[in-house]
Amino acid sequence: MKDRLVTLALAIAAVAACYVFLFPKPASVDSQVSVALSTDGGPHGYLAAWRWLRSSNIPATVLRHRYDHLSAAELSASASGNVLLTTMPYRLPSSRTEEAPLNAWIERGNTLVVMAALDDTPDWALTGGKAMEQMLERVMHLKLTSLPERGAAPSAPPSAATSAPPSTTSPAQSPSTPGVAPGDAARSPTLRERLRRLVTGVSANTAMKLSPTGRHPLMNGVGSIAAFSEFPADRWTATPTDAAVVFGIAGIDPAGESAVWLKRQGSGQVVLIGVASAFSNRAIGEADNAQFLANIVAWCRSAQGTVIFDDAHQGAVGYYDPKAFFADPRLHRTILWVLVIWFVFVLGAQVFRVQEARWRPVDVTAFIGASGEFFAGILAPSAAAERLLSNFFNSLRRRLALREDGLPVWHWLERQAAVSAEELAELRRQYARATAGQRVDLVRLQNLLSRLQGALL
Repeated sequence: MKDRLVTLALAIAAVAACYVFLFPKPASVDSQVSVALSTDGGPHGYLAAWRWLRSSNIPATVLRHRYDHLSAAELSASASGNVLLTTMPYRLPSSRTEEAPLNAWIERGNTLVVMAALDDTPDWALTGGKAMEQMLERVMHLKLTSLPERGAAPSAPPSAATSAPPSTTSPAQSPSTPGVAPGDAARSPTLRERLRRLVTGVSANTAMKLSPTGRHPLMNGVGSIAAFSEFPADRWTATPTDAAVVFGIAGIDPAGESAVWLKRQGSGQVVLIGVASAFSNRAIGEADNAQFLANIVAWCRSAQGTVIFDDAHQGAVGYYDPKAFFADPRLHRTILWVLVIWFVFVLGAQVFRVQEARWRPVDVTAFIGASGEFFAGILAPSAAAERLLSNFFNSLRRRLALREDGLPVWHWLERQAAVSAEELAELRRQYARATAGQRVDLVRLQNLLSRLQGALL
């Protein structure tokens, strides 16, 4: 019983080690949580926006591959004038190989609209914040900076507020938030402040409102944009890391901190919306969110352009995804059955302790017979016959005080009366066949040599 318990413990340890070292660990995502997909009818999905675009005869499609497929003909018939709607943070992280194709696609005259969970925190976006910041900086060349918590003293005296937001003909507005100069370092909230805000600050399902900060075609007819956050969130500002200018075209009430930014990139542009919930099923019917989406499509899309929903980076891909493979419950059930069968085999079919046999003396005859069978199966008959003849002639040469080189002594044998002419002729014939490598009857040869040794020695 003890042996079986030890074997069971070792088998469990082997399975655990195999799982830890060989199997990837997919992130556990509640299947009931709504996510930012064009096919999701939950509060965070984009099914309402998708259906509205299709019912308005606006070409809309879904991207289920990485960004190197953005130029595929099945997505759009036009190389420019397309609009890509993507939501961050990504559930399927983007790779470095996607950055160059995405930048080239934007610079050809297309528009990237990013709904980033910066100023709101949906329940599906609790992870991936750092990767989102790095993606925005690498691809969109936007540096995100967390603003100080309201009521906290800044590390440096604030400068005067920046000029008024830009219009379509006015000079570019400074990318910084009113009351914070671009060069001032904003103090990030401490861990104590974050915990206090999580407990006593913004409550769950908090509604917020974004208002235009100036005149711009994207803000035509837009009085406010509604957004919702299930969890507390920081406030952010975006500054360019290249020579381009970033326009802040909408801010969060009541402080007016910028939350919608517009940045030119080549012949295209990037629209960064600091909330991920603006066009969700829950919010698109609130305030002027639908009008804001209509302005984006009307101003950024050409007559032949297509509105593309980025479902791939939210996990809905059309290619092989190893994480989806390992998350498939069918794989888990198959592995479970294999493990059950293996455990049954290990614990039930194996013999753990062999009965000790009583000591038996070695049978010399059986040992010789086994050795003979072994050599008989390995040596060629001609080689065995040649060795028998060599041993026979060496025994005669030892008697005659000659060098033992295995050569025959035919002249001496011819003068021996104990050897008949027939036996000598048979011995010559067997020797010739053995030295020529021909098949030899070993039993017959052994009997002949035994008779000659008995007569001569």
